[in-house]
Amino acid sequence: MTHQTPKAFDFGEQPEPPLERVKPAATPRAFDFGDAHAAPAAPAASDPPKPFSFDDLDTAQGAPGPGPKPPRLLFDSEDHPALRDAMALAWAEYPALAAHAQQRLSALFRRILPLKLSLVTDWAQAPLSEQAALLQPITELVLKFTQMGVPALLEAALESTRPPSSMIGRLLRRSAAPAEYTPALTSARTQLLQLMADSELATRKLEESAQSLSLHAVVLAVASTLAGDSPDATLVDALLNRRTLIQQAVRQAELSILQMGQVRQQAAHLIGQIASFLTVTLPALEMAQAQRGN
Repeated sequence: MTHQTPKAFDFGEQPEPPLERVKPAATPRAFDFGDAHAAPAAPAASDPPKPFSFDDLDTAQGAPGPGPKPPRLLFDSEDHPALRDAMALAWAEYPALAAHAQQRLSALFRRILPLKLSLVTDWAQAPLSEQAALLQPITELVLKFTQMGVPALLEAALESTRPPSSMIGRLLRRSAAPAEYTPALTSARTQLLQLMADSELATRKLEESAQSLSLHAVVLAVASTLAGDSPDATLVDALLNRRTLIQQAVRQAELSILQMGQVRQQAAHLIGQIASFLTVTLPALEMAQAQRGN
């Protein structure tokens, strides 16, 4: 009889129950480090949820825009009631100015309305500073004309052409001959012509500045009327003080323009007298002297 070596814990040949094959889970579970080489599961009909990503948020919300738009002006349309009221009042109180500068008035109204103390206290500051700078050339030209002394020079030249009125005058008179005034008068005429050109440019710039200030003053006057009986006493005082300042500046410009106009008129008259002396009087005297010499 043949003996067989028994197996450990061998309780006889009993049929072993068949092992059931464990099926893999359909979806991975948390911390499931399954077979890395396993074939991926087929995608479901609908896409599975993705992990949270800030990139996904940007994609979902669309490309970033240019940023928030700046606030629009309150009176960005001429149909705004406040702007219509201001323009209507300007047409009623200042029809000629409104007809000539309607667009500029409209633009200024949009800048000052609604009224604020900071706007009123700084209103028309740029035109005021510009006019202060433009007044200086006018003052210098007036002073230059006075220092030239052309009227006295021309009077002396004309006096040299007149014979003495008495015997004593003939004895005491030691004046220069008329021809000796030619260089001085020619130089004076050139300076007067340059002064005319410079004054024309300076006057035109000052007139433009004064017109701009006048528009600012009208806008401030209309805005003050629209404000009515404002309970803000500080704002009311600022409106009054600023209007007074601008009106004084406009008046100063008008006086300077008037003064420069008078200087230009005198200069033009002197230029004509010098031309007459050099081209008519002096040649006539020389011809008379030549005839007497013959």
